[in-house]
Amino acid sequence: MKTIRDFLCLAVSAAVLFSPAMAEDSAPLVYEGTDGPGKGKHIVFIANDHEYRSEETCPLIAKIMAKYYGFRCTVLFGIDEDGHIRAGGAPVPGMEALKDADLLFFYTRFMKLPDEQADLLVDYFERGGPAVGLRTSTHCFNGQKGKWEKLNFNYNGEDYLGGLGEQVFGNTWNKERGQSHYGGNHQMGGRITPVAAAKDHPVNSGVTQMHTYSGAYSSQPPADATPLLEVQVLNTFEASDEINTEKPIVSAGWSRDHYVAPSGEKKEARVVYTSYGASEDVLDEDARRFLVNACLWAGGWEDVITPDLDVSIVGGFDPVPYTTGAFARQGVKPSDLAGWDSQVMPAEARVWGVGDASKGMVSKLARALKSRPELVKKFEATYPEFDASLYEGQEKRSKK
Repeated sequence: MKTIRDFLCLAVSAAVLFSPAMAEDSAPLVYEGTDGPGKGKHIVFIANDHEYRSEETCPLIAKIMAKYYGFRCTVLFGIDEDGHIRAGGAPVPGMEALKDADLLFFYTRFMKLPDEQADLLVDYFERGGPAVGLRTSTHCFNGQKGKWEKLNFNYNGEDYLGGLGEQVFGNTWNKERGQSHYGGNHQMGGRITPVAAAKDHPVNSGVTQMHTYSGAYSSQPPADATPLLEVQVLNTFEASDEINTEKPIVSAGWSRDHYVAPSGEKKEARVVYTSYGASEDVLDEDARRFLVNACLWAGGWEDVITPDLDVSIVGGFDPVPYTTGAFARQGVKPSDLAGWDSQVMPAEARVWGVGDASKGMVSKLARALKSRPELVKKFEATYPEFDASLYEGQEKRSKK
């Protein structure tokens, strides 16, 4: 039987666990625009993938949309039990922000959300909200059970084939009818250019050519889409003229004017999807320009698009390599990214995997580090325990 003292202890514990300071630290990240075409408009960014550092890409684009164009930008992340940003596989608190969102910037991979969070996302699509989706958003759910099983990328029911990714963005991770890997990650960069027939589309305004580090996808645009971008795989990781002649040009992005909501109802709403989006990709100005244009067009604000919109980086931006199970910055709370001058991610935040000599981690890091000699130098200067020789030749073993 619990005593009064027991209840008092519980109350004190709850006050500590949910103190205002802690709640503020893990609250959704909001960049408040002031003046511009986005004044009074709200864009919600959802960053929750395991691999391509959406937790870095989303705050960067959100800052640009808020600082230069006046939007209120809310960035939601996967959050662990300590209130830290977790790269994929975590619940996404703050989904209530979608209730008044004018646009969803969606960058997720293989999510499995509590029903109450999935409910709020579904509600957004049921009201026909416009969306911009990046890279792995075509396979945004995996392992979702119960009422929202149909959101999964591999859902085979005819009532919602391919899940949310296929029904909203037009593809799922399926080689026959969707997409699959085409260029080697960490090995082959890509040259992305506007499709000739769509060079005058507002989303391509001012976009000429971009270099992306994330490996290409062999994507198949849905029949009802307007192709916007195409990618040529390179033989080099960095930008070059060394074309991989064994890999013909494939699609890298498109727009749609409708999608199918989870209820099965067709919604008239603008959608833009692109298969690039790793945080290293948006070091390229044209890569950022396309995403800014995509937001403006999808939200119905295309009248303000010009070829020379300001898409310069706000604050600091120091992306880490994309890889599943390594490299993500650790111990970062959304509040650490607040303000125009903040760096994405904080320089003092430790990179996951550095100093871990386990076989699996060495293999992961070795594959990525092989193509990034400057990063090796940076790690050597930053982490005294970093031993570059540990990774030499290990990437070949990781492919077996």
